[in-house]
Amino acid sequence: MAVTLQSIFQRHFDAFAERHRLSRDMFRAAWAVRHCRTRELGGHVNSCPDGHFHQIAYNSCRHRSCPQCGWLPKEQWLAGWRTRLLPCPHHHIIFTVPHSLNDLWRFNKAAFADTLFAAASQTLSELLGDVKFLGGRVGILAALHTWNQELKSHVHLHTIVTAGGLDGDGQWRKPVKKCLLPRKVLMIKFRGKFKAMLREKLRQGRMKLPPGMTGDAFERLLRELTAVPWNVKVFDAYRNGVSVATYLARYIKGGPIGNSRLLSLKNGRVVFRYRLPHRRGGDGKRQAKMDLPVDTFIGRWLQHVPPRRFQTVRGYGLYCGNQHSRWECAAETLGVRVDVNAGDDLSVEEIRDWQDWCEAAGMSDVCRCPKCNKRLVSHHEFASGRGPPVGALPYRQSVKQGNVAGGMIA
Repeated sequence: MAVTLQSIFQRHFDAFAERHRLSRDMFRAAWAVRHCRTRELGGHVNSCPDGHFHQIAYNSCRHRSCPQCGWLPKEQWLAGWRTRLLPCPHHHIIFTVPHSLNDLWRFNKAAFADTLFAAASQTLSELLGDVKFLGGRVGILAALHTWNQELKSHVHLHTIVTAGGLDGDGQWRKPVKKCLLPRKVLMIKFRGKFKAMLREKLRQGRMKLPPGMTGDAFERLLRELTAVPWNVKVFDAYRNGVSVATYLARYIKGGPIGNSRLLSLKNGRVVFRYRLPHRRGGDGKRQAKMDLPVDTFIGRWLQHVPPRRFQTVRGYGLYCGNQHSRWECAAETLGVRVDVNAGDDLSVEEIRDWQDWCEAAGMSDVCRCPKCNKRLVSHHEFASGRGPPVGALPYRQSVKQGNVAGGMIA
């Protein structure tokens, strides 16, 4: 039987929790992963309308760190942004925080991430607002990642930035430089802003120092980090932003590791695949195996659970979600017809049911009857903690008795 993240947590999490202090968010994520698509969450029956085929469908946990149920939310997110991204080239820019600040992040995840979002977005907006580089309002889409392929802490921010912006006269301006911004200028400004924001939040009591670190030690660390370059990457422009958004979508839901990378669980050890980094001879494709004690594996995974309701993807400038973004003006300037009667639904694709999403992804076999090829219909919902109904009514009879669900599979 193939090893999954769910099987690892079902077999080993209770013992792990007895030996380690965990946050409420970690317990909530572990519970969701352990019970995803089990009777604990309830479910329904999917049937062929003509009664040829029936299957039990247990509900998904819908936790964003669960690898089992992240596919549909990722597809929906990407479909929405395909209509939102402006038809112009986009740059992919990555801001990475030095690893010596990882302890500060672990004890202040939300505040630390807010600081990273603010420092990066303000740096880009201010520099590109200068006529020396662009002189316009740009669109920025930022996504937070906190892990590397080995599940270690690697806090960084992926951003998609329009290669152009809207000036004060409503005209579209192209960047002065082909690279959008000089990497060193971008790095220095971001580094200064990020450190200044950290100091201010600590002064206001909105962040706390890790155990064992004094204020003097923290100031000494920041001075040391001023003397070294920070890792800020600016990639060449892509023809459009959809390709980069597709890359980011892989990290929006599903957590730091998918089930396809897990190889084995034996003798209390987890083996999984990972891409070798360049510093160890990797080329972005070459892979190796990592063997970790199960406690180490669970601990690494849990540290990347985001705080509840924390927004890990955010838009700024032309991609901000409020009425001040001026997105409509920019879209019309670039030749996109904007329906003024569409209201706030411009970036929202028409709602589709689960069968539509599966068929669009080429997985029509999971939502159709294997005999007559008709679409399956959901009915006979059962509550959490209860098993499926015994001797479920045929689909036609359940329609008469009003037991048919809304057609959406959780």
